[in-house]
Amino acid sequence: MSEIHVVPKDMKASIDVATDAEGAVRKADSAGYLSKAGAAVPGAESVGYMSELGTRWTDETKTAADSSQKLAAEMQKALNEFEAADQAAGQNGGKVMGPN
Repeated sequence: MSEIHVVPKDMKASIDVATDAEGAVRKADSAGYLSKAGAAVPGAESVGYMSELGTRWTDETKTAADSSQKLAAEMQKALNEFEAADQAAGQNGGKVMGPN
């Protein structure tokens, strides 16, 4: 059987980090910068590649943001389950041990 030590404060901090990362990645506009760079060199072969790179970059950053959002949601669910189990254990322990 595994032993798990849960520190709710640390879990909440981790959830905040994942949520902040998700927001920061969604705000990134690398594709926009690549479009501007491509416009600065009209007619160059690399313009098409910059546009393609921008599209891929947008797709990858969206995937990364979605993953961070999912991680934050899963950690929040785990924290909620832990807190509910901890509260129930405390209530049931009081029934066995009697009032303090």
